[in-house]
Amino acid sequence: MRSILLTVCVGLIAFSLACTKKSAGGTAGETQTASKATAKAPANPWEAFGVGSYAKQKMTSVMNMAGKKTSTTSEMKQTLVEKTADKAVVEIETTTMGMTNKTKMDIPLTAPAVTAAATTQAPPPLSTGKETLTVAGKSLDCQWVETETNQGGNKSNVKVWTSSDVPGGAVKMVTKTTSPMEMEVTSELVEFAAK
Repeated sequence: MRSILLTVCVGLIAFSLACTKKSAGGTAGETQTASKATAKAPANPWEAFGVGSYAKQKMTSVMNMAGKKTSTTSEMKQTLVEKTADKAVVEIETTTMGMTNKTKMDIPLTAPAVTAAATTQAPPPLSTGKETLTVAGKSLDCQWVETETNQGGNKSNVKVWTSSDVPGGAVKMVTKTTSPMEMEVTSELVEFAAK
C-alpha cells in the first residue's frame, strides 16, 4: 500500500506539472475552459530554490469498495538536497502507517521537469484558473487545472493547484474516482520553506 501511495503522489505531482504547462492566465478565482487556455511553459519547479528548500504534503485516501470504507493517511516531504547547473537532487521521504521510506530523484534543470511521456499522456484540461490558497498562514497565488480520465473502467476527476512560490510546485490535489469503486485522494501542502 505504501509503495502505491508513493507512486500515486509522485505521479500526480508530475501530472500537475504537465497540466500547468497547459493552463492559462487570469485573475484569482477565474475559471477558463480548455478551449480558451493559452500555453505557457513554467520554469522547472526546483530551479529558483536553494539547497534545504522543502515541501511537506499530507495525503488522505478514502476508499469505498463493496460497502466497506477504508482510510489511509500518509505524509511526504520533498527536500532539495543537492543542486548543480544541470540538475536538482530531491530526497522524497514518505511515511505511511508508521513506516518511512526515503528515495532520491534527479531532476534535470536544463530541460522541463516533466518527461515527454508524462506530457503526452496527460488528458486535456476541462477547465483552468487561478485561486489564492492559504498554507501555514501564507497566502499562495495558485494556478489550477481540472481534468477527467477514464482508464481501464476507472473514471476519475482530478483537480491540481500549483504555485511557483512552493519548492516542487505542488500545493493541493483532489482526485475522485467514481467507478467501479469509489475513492477520494486529497493531497495538501502543510508546510514549506523556500531558501
